[in-house]
Amino acid sequence: MVLTSKTRVQGGSLVTSLPNEVTRRLGAAPGDALYWIEAEAGRFIVTTIDPQTLDALNHHEEIVSKYREVFQALAE
Repeated sequence: MVLTSKTRVQGGSLVTSLPNEVTRRLGAAPGDALYWIEAEAGRFIVTTIDPQTLDALNHHEEIVSKYREVFQALAE
């Protein structure tokens, strides 16, 4: 699937509108932050998930996996 949008000048910025299908797939709503992560030169990944939050969740999962038995014992 290829979707397009056109850019326009707004103030000192270049802006574009996101197609409805893109916002639906991202789960984006008006006012949400979009994070632009450079994947390689000239290519970006756009997501609504804060990369710092994702990094913290990944570390959390590593810790829970490593100490699962300890957490289970503490929960009893």
